[in-house]
Amino acid sequence: MNFAPIVKLVRAYDATEWEIFISEWQKGLQGYHAVKRLGGAGDHGRDVIGLCGPEACQGVWDNFQCKHYEGPLSTPKACEDAGKIIFHAYRGEFRPPRRCSFVAPRGPTTELRDLLLNPDKFKAELIATWNTRVAGRVVAGEKHLLEGALAAFVEAYDFSSFEYATLDEILDDHRRTAFWAHRFDGVLPPAPSGITPDAIAPGETVYVGQLLEVYSEVTGANLSSIQDLDAHDSWRSDLQKQRIRFYDAEAFMAHYRDQTEPGTIEDFAEQIFDAIEPSVAAHTGAHPRLTAALTTAGQASPASVLAPRAKVRVKQGVCHQLANEDRVRWKI
Repeated sequence: MNFAPIVKLVRAYDATEWEIFISEWQKGLQGYHAVKRLGGAGDHGRDVIGLCGPEACQGVWDNFQCKHYEGPLSTPKACEDAGKIIFHAYRGEFRPPRRCSFVAPRGPTTELRDLLLNPDKFKAELIATWNTRVAGRVVAGEKHLLEGALAAFVEAYDFSSFEYATLDEILDDHRRTAFWAHRFDGVLPPAPSGITPDAIAPGETVYVGQLLEVYSEVTGANLSSIQDLDAHDSWRSDLQKQRIRFYDAEAFMAHYRDQTEPGTIEDFAEQIFDAIEPSVAAHTGAHPRLTAALTTAGQASPASVLAPRAKVRVKQGVCHQLANEDRVRWKI
C-alpha cells in the first residue's frame, strides 16, 4: 500500500492530534486492559499509556512518549524524557514501565536510533549528561542531581525497556484497526483473494444446495449432489466459479471485520441484499433469479467505506453468503 500521502498528512498533525492518533494505534490493537492519553502538565513523562491490568501504573504497563517535532527526535530530548520516567519511578509515582517507546513522526536521529538499539550506550549517555540535561527538568523549579539513592536507582534501571517505533510500523499496525477508515476517509488496504478448497466444506452446504436446485431446473435432471454433476461439465464449471465468488466474499469480510467500525461489514452485506431483492423478486425461475442477483450485485455501489475495495466478484459472492444464510432463495 502507498503510505506516502498519509505520511504527509500525519506529519502535519499538531501535538494533540498526534497523541490521539497514537492512542488509536494502541486501542485498535486491543492488547491492553485499557489505553489512556495523559499528555499535559503533571503527566510525569507519560503521554499515552497501555495498562495491562486493573493495577494500572502500579502493575505492568507500557509508555508511549509522543514527540511531534518538525525534525527527528534528538538524543538530548530523549534523554530528558527518559530521565523523567526514571525519576518519577524512583519517587514511587508509578512502577517502572515494561517498555517506554519513543514515537515521533520523523523518527529518531541516527545517533539516537543507534543508542536505543544499544541499551548500554543509551544508559551511559543518560548518566553522563543527567546533571546538564535532566536534573533541572524533571520537576519544575527543582534540580535533582544524579547522586546517592537516585544514582543507584538509575544505575540499576532496565534501559532495554527504551525503544522507538517508526511511522511506517505505526501505520502498518493502525491500518489493521477499526480507526483507520474513519481517520483516513475510507482509505483501506486491499483484501486478499479467497482460497477455495477442493472439497465442499460443511459451511457451504446451503448455498451449494441452492445452486444444485438451479442446475436441476435448467437441465431437467435431479441433481441432488455434487457427484450428479459428473455428466454436466458446464454446470460443474459454473459451480466452481460460484464457489470462488463465495470464498472471495468470505476473505473480504474476514479481512475488514477488525479494520472497520463494528457493523460495517454487516451493513455492506445488507446493502447488497437491498440492491438485489427487487430484481430477484421480479423473476420466478431459479436461474433467472440467480442471474438477476449476480448482475445487480456486480453493478451495485453500496454507500460504504468498503465499496472502493469490493470487486465485482466479491459483491457477487455476497449473494451466495446471503443464500447460505437462507435470506434469499433461487428456487420458489
